[in-house]
Amino acid sequence: MVTTNKHQKRTKGRRKIEIKPIEAKSNLQVTFSKRRAGLVKKASELSLLSGAQVAVIAFSPGKKVFAFGHPNVETVLDRYLNEGFDTKEEDPMNNLSNNPSIQQWNREYEEAVRELEEEKKCLAMIQEWNKMRESDLNSGFWWDDCVDDMGVEELEEYVRAMKELRKNVGIKANELMMANQNIGNALGSFGFGDEPF
Repeated sequence: MVTTNKHQKRTKGRRKIEIKPIEAKSNLQVTFSKRRAGLVKKASELSLLSGAQVAVIAFSPGKKVFAFGHPNVETVLDRYLNEGFDTKEEDPMNNLSNNPSIQQWNREYEEAVRELEEEKKCLAMIQEWNKMRESDLNSGFWWDDCVDDMGVEELEEYVRAMKELRKNVGIKANELMMANQNIGNALGSFGFGDEPF
């Protein structure tokens, strides 16, 4: 009696590839981008785990230069070319805060944190508003009550409440428009693209 395996493998799975130059031009940039990201990640991990000073410079097939260094590329290259530290600069880690690019990154980080806090406030307002809407939907709206059975005092209170509701709706609409505008401004301030780092 012959039995067949019901669970046959349909794909070839993960296999080791032969390391050789890629000839298809369309695959070159994709492979470069993926491998570059992995290389930078490994260099960053090495630097973080061992405290080593690391520099990686790569030229893409499109002739762009990509560099990564810790504490920075210039410091590592200077140290390599001078075979050690300068006498005036014993520890390059002390000069990190004076590096203009790091100062710019810190400013961008602080701005992003501020924008994140604003977005959290907007989200909290929207969630609160949604909760109020849900509770109103579950209990029914007071303005849907029949006014035919109301007395004069109840009608006057009803009119005051409607005016208050109109004012609150206007305020909430302005808040939502401002929040929406802030979100649009925040999204517009972030640029996306494949830029060298």
